[in-house]
Amino acid sequence: MNDAPLNSAIINVCVLPPAEVSSQCVQLSQSLESDGTMFALNDISKFAHMTIFMARFADSKISHVLQATKLALSRVYPFFCEHTGYFMTAGRYLEVSYRKSAELTVLHELLVNTLSPYRLNPGNPFEEAYFTPYTEEQQKNAKETGYDLARHLYRPHITLTRYKESQLLEPFPGFAPTKLSFMLSQIGVYKADDNGAIYEQLAVFPL
Repeated sequence: MNDAPLNSAIINVCVLPPAEVSSQCVQLSQSLESDGTMFALNDISKFAHMTIFMARFADSKISHVLQATKLALSRVYPFFCEHTGYFMTAGRYLEVSYRKSAELTVLHELLVNTLSPYRLNPGNPFEEAYFTPYTEEQQKNAKETGYDLARHLYRPHITLTRYKESQLLEPFPGFAPTKLSFMLSQIGVYKADDNGAIYEQLAVFPL
């Protein structure tokens, strides 16, 4: 893997949940905040979102990414996102899980195919922090698309927090029953940090 040049950014194209779902995710995230977590959602600098596609792009390509995203989404209509539970990844991310529906899969594949040609260093991506642990399968996806969780590894989710490497979460947090399903109605394009957390809005496209 090569070093990422300065004039580049991680771009996250993501589903933006409605305000009531976003607010509940922020509350859940903040309830987990401790010395053992790396971040918490706050709706100020860390926002609830469901990544559809994410990769590193040269700054000079960002305008092309926005134009291509807008054109691709002109063929997409609102659909239901079903909350199915919670999941702790091998990389210590705690997530709100959603059903990998046919509609989400089609949207994911559409954006992968549309945007991956614009990514930085096709075939030789910088190994981002959010790739950890970086499996052979993730490496293959990253080289082919720029996103380690692309295609059959795609997992619809909203990240609540990430635990530090020295922290073991036992037992798994018991959340009260919460309704986090929603109708998808807008897609955001954001700059993201090394953990994939979005922080700077570039565009929002209503469906």
